[in-house]
Amino acid sequence: MNPKLILCLALVLSGTLLGCSTTPRHSVESRQWGLTTNGLQMSLSVLADGNREDPEFEVAFRNMGEQDVSLNLGIMLANGKVQLPDKIHLSLMDGSGRSRDLHFSDKRYASVSGRVDAYVVPLRAGSTYTLKLRLDQFWLPDTEEFRLKLKPGRYQVSAQFQGVGAETSNPDMAGVELMNFWKGKLQSNVVVIVE
Repeated sequence: MNPKLILCLALVLSGTLLGCSTTPRHSVESRQWGLTTNGLQMSLSVLADGNREDPEFEVAFRNMGEQDVSLNLGIMLANGKVQLPDKIHLSLMDGSGRSRDLHFSDKRYASVSGRVDAYVVPLRAGSTYTLKLRLDQFWLPDTEEFRLKLKPGRYQVSAQFQGVGAETSNPDMAGVELMNFWKGKLQSNVVVIVE
């Protein structure tokens, strides 16, 4: 028998015996979802292995409708090498009831020069798209806080998405405005973080 095949089988078997899994951290069925709006749902999950002051999140979109749609999640730079989902916001409420609206902003790309494209994600009917985000990728426009860290306490967090058509158009991508973009406002479930 081929030694490489034996090694692969041994690794798969050892992973199974040790309880390792190649399945995603959150299956689609185990996620909490927001209400369905025009056939789309949104989910927010907090990843347990993240930094407590700067938690990591998974944001998922699920197409529950009968038609395939496209989502414009924000902008892409450098021909898609940098993807900035700035159409996703977070709402953060602390234990005292103070609510803050957080906007996405990757600090590595504070200024934009050069080509900008729409961050288009095709989403077939019955399909799910998931992306990973961190709290430090968001900022507070009201107070201009760019480095938000959670202090000890209880927080409620939810995500919002504002679906629009293509807002950027380059001559070589003239037909992007004609795509079937999902439009509307979408709200995720609410998750609780206790620090």
